[in-house]
Amino acid sequence: MLVKDTQSLKIKIILLLSTLIIIITSVLTLLCIENTDKLVDSNIELFSTTFMKNEKEELHNKIDLGFNVINMYYEQTKPEYIEKTVRRVLISHQEQLFSQLYSFYTLNKNKYSDTELKNKLKCLVQYARYGKNGYFWINNMDNKMIMHPIKPQYNNHYFINDSMVPFVSLGVKKLKKTQKDEVFIKYRFYNPATQKYDFKVSLVKIFKPFGWVIGTGSYLSDITPLAKAEALKNIQALRYGKNGYFWINDINYKMIMHPIKPHYNGKVFIHTKKVPFVELGVNALKKSMNDIAIIKYNFYNPATQKYERKLSIVKIFRPWNWIIGTGVYLNTVDNSIAQVEVSKNLKEKEFIVTIILLGIFIILFTLVIAYFLIVHFIVNPINTLTHEKEYFEEISQIDYLTKILNRRAFFEEANKYLAYARRNNLSVSVMMIDIDHFKNINDTYGHEAGDFVLKELAKIIGRCIREEDIFGRIGGEEFGISILNTKESTLCTMAQKIREAIEKSVISYKEHRITFTISIGGYKVESTVENFDIALNKADQALYTAKNTGRNKVTLFNKILCS
Repeated sequence: MLVKDTQSLKIKIILLLSTLIIIITSVLTLLCIENTDKLVDSNIELFSTTFMKNEKEELHNKIDLGFNVINMYYEQTKPEYIEKTVRRVLISHQEQLFSQLYSFYTLNKNKYSDTELKNKLKCLVQYARYGKNGYFWINNMDNKMIMHPIKPQYNNHYFINDSMVPFVSLGVKKLKKTQKDEVFIKYRFYNPATQKYDFKVSLVKIFKPFGWVIGTGSYLSDITPLAKAEALKNIQALRYGKNGYFWINDINYKMIMHPIKPHYNGKVFIHTKKVPFVELGVNALKKSMNDIAIIKYNFYNPATQKYERKLSIVKIFRPWNWIIGTGVYLNTVDNSIAQVEVSKNLKEKEFIVTIILLGIFIILFTLVIAYFLIVHFIVNPINTLTHEKEYFEEISQIDYLTKILNRRAFFEEANKYLAYARRNNLSVSVMMIDIDHFKNINDTYGHEAGDFVLKELAKIIGRCIREEDIFGRIGGEEFGISILNTKESTLCTMAQKIREAIEKSVISYKEHRITFTISIGGYKVESTVENFDIALNKADQALYTAKNTGRNKVTLFNKILCS
């Protein structure tokens, strides 16, 4: 009887222990699942937040790229630059015409008589056009109008000191006085566009075979429309990544330029669900105290052929009341979150099965299992979360393509460099680097080849600079370098070393062998400069000079050409 009671007691104890173990295991299982859900949800939230933060920063960098293009053309319309811009445009068109004239003359001077050749060349000049209203006229050194394409009533008339038609005598006088082959003249002339007399700048040049004076001109008031047209043309061609582009609308909801959907141009978009970004952007800027805003909306994605979430940034250029925008689809983060959710459900099922199997051995291995649960489901996820956070913080500093500093990190480090130099009475120099005709590389070999060239360029420059120099990608095909304690001669030497290394390099991409050149603008920072933005802007102006004087050059801010 005692044995039977003892056995019964043992059974009861075993059953009690088993029940307690099952209850404890079940509670622990539920707690672990709940904690796992929280950690996964927290992980998803962190991923989503970090992704959105990085995308916003990238959009800020990209909108600055487009904004700077517009501002570059706006600068040309300022009073202090407008006449220089007109002269540069006139020189370009005059050189093209004279190249055609001399080519035709050389090829045909033995084929036609002088009279026939003159008539053919006059026709070539008469029908030569550029821009909206650009044309050329011909007079001789005796002030006689030989051909005017717009005012044929001027032909064969002499214009000496004629206030209504001053450009003939002004040009002849200045050519005779200066003994030059080409001169600029400035005068007032009736502008049919404004219906008043405006200042006009003309370039007159001698065509030596026949002693002709061939001239062309432009009203100073025409530069702003020309600059706007050139800005739109460049923004329309500006691309980044695989499908990145920019659009421009005005504050009255009218689309000015859309590079992918040109049928949008000139249309007003209000209460249009299929094209919501124009209205959303304008309204966001009107409500905001800033000139920049972030908007979210659904838009058709041609890559997936469905409507998806999109994040865009819009920025207003107030001198022209233009709003420039660009955006990115958020399908990457949505797909990643969906994959994490699926993975979480699978892990939960696997976890429950594992706990049931382990429950069979829980009595003997309670401590081991407890330790395993704590380490595997609490400690490790926390460590993983910490490592992921550190990883996202690190990649936010690095350019995704070239693996060098991105724009934000480059500016932060360069400003630290500048402050250090000022404290220690050291000099700082800055370089701006831009690939010449980078669009041609993309158009010829494809954008993937262009990305490959950017990566190889970063590697080549990295081998040419010192370890302590700060090197980053500012945007598109533009790179910046900040150098400590250098003279202007050293800056020239370093820049030429980089330029020559690129010029001699041959990039092998698939079956292609790609060669290209770069232009470099340099600036030895003055002691009064306190902000790196100012220093970089001066280097950028030097770069602009290098590009406008032939490219594949190194130019300093003081217009010194490094040779």
